Amino acid sequence: MRELSMSRFYYAKVTLAALVVTMSSGVAHADFERGLGLYERGDVAGAVDEWKQGAEEGNVVAAFLLGHMYKSGNGVVKSDRLALPYFLQASEAGHPAAQVQAALYFYAGNEEADIDQDYTLAGFWFDKAALQYSGEAQYYLGVIHRLGQGVPRDRVEGLRWLLLASKKAHVPAFLDLAEIFARGEGVVEDPIKAAMYLDLARRYVDPAKAADVSIAQDDLQRFIPSDSQLEGHRQAEIWVQASNAR
Repeated sequence: MRELSMSRFYYAKVTLAALVVTMSSGVAHADFERGLGLYERGDVAGAVDEWKQGAEEGNVVAAFLLGHMYKSGNGVVKSDRLALPYFLQASEAGHPAAQVQAALYFYAGNEEADIDQDYTLAGFWFDKAALQYSGEAQYYLGVIHRLGQGVPRDRVEGLRWLLLASKKAHVPAFLDLAEIFARGEGVVEDPIKAAMYLDLARRYVDPAKAADVSIAQDDLQRFIPSDSQLEGHRQAEIWVQASNAR
C-alpha cells in the first residue's frame, strides 16, 4: 500500500477529489485548500490544524488525509488510535479509500487502536468500497469468501470478486488467480490462464514488490508447461491492449 509521504502529483489528484466531494455535498472546502497550500510550503503542523477544522466541518477528504497522516506518521506522531476515527468518519461519508483503510483495521485487528479482529466488520467496509469499484476492496472480498472469513466459504463468489479486482490490474488478484487456475482450486486446472495472470502480475507490479511475483512464479512453475507459458504471454498481450483501449 502506498505510503503517505505524498508527492505533489498525488495531492493534485486529491484536490480534484476534494472539489468533487465538497461541491456535491455543499460542504465548504476552504479549510482543505488552505491546508493543502500550507503542506506544500512545508508547514505540516499548519496543514493538520486546517484539516482538523475541515474534518470537524464535514470535509471527507480532510478526514481521509488526517487518517493517513496519523497511520503513516507523516509529519505527525504515528498513531493508529488517532488514525482510525478519521478513517471511520470518511468511511461513513462514503469515501471508498477510507472504507478500505477502516476495513483493514478490522481485518487484521489492531492493539493500539483497541480493535479486535472482526471479519464481519471488515467485510462490511470492504463491501461498501467494492461497490464503488475499489480493486483492493474487491480483492479482499475475494479472499474473505474463498477462505470463509466471517462468511460461509464460497469459492465461486470469491472467484467473482477476484476477477473483478483483476480488471483493475490489481496485482495480488492476478497472483491469487494464477494460483487458483494453476492448482485447480475450485476450478478446472487451466495452465494458460495461470500463465496469463502471472505475466500480468509481472507487468503491473510495483518494482519494490517484484519479489512477490518471483516467489509465486517459482511456486507455480511446475504446473505450467512451456507451451502454456507462451500462450499465456500472448493472452496477456491481448489483455493489456484491450485494457489500454478502454
